[in-house]
Amino acid sequence: MDIIRSDTDYALRALAHLALHKDNGPIAAKALASAEDIPEDFIYKLLRSLTKAGLVESYMGAQGGFALARDPSKVTLLEAVEAIQGPITVRKCLLGKDSACPRHQTCPLSAKLEGLQCAVDQFMTKITLSEILESLKS
Repeated sequence: MDIIRSDTDYALRALAHLALHKDNGPIAAKALASAEDIPEDFIYKLLRSLTKAGLVESYMGAQGGFALARDPSKVTLLEAVEAIQGPITVRKCLLGKDSACPRHQTCPLSAKLEGLQCAVDQFMTKITLSEILESLKS
């Protein structure tokens, strides 16, 4: 199973594009889809989710479009991933819901999985959109 799904990859590419062109004003969804090879009918769904998560702002009108809502250094990989595909979980029992696994409290694997979950969350929180953009420049 992929941790980063293809729709999330599209969203990350869209965010990177918006960040690279943040000084040019809002970018039309069609132009964004074309520039990043994202299916045009799919870009709207992604932009809706990113807007709802507070990562992108939508502007109406003839000069409207979409723009990054925050500085790229303030947008984490974890936020972007969760905006599209929800929480990243190593296992359902780590969601904090007792109904996910009735043996959670006595499970010998649970503590190790919680450590892995914490490591994944910390790793993805430390990566910002700015850092992703730096890797594009290399």
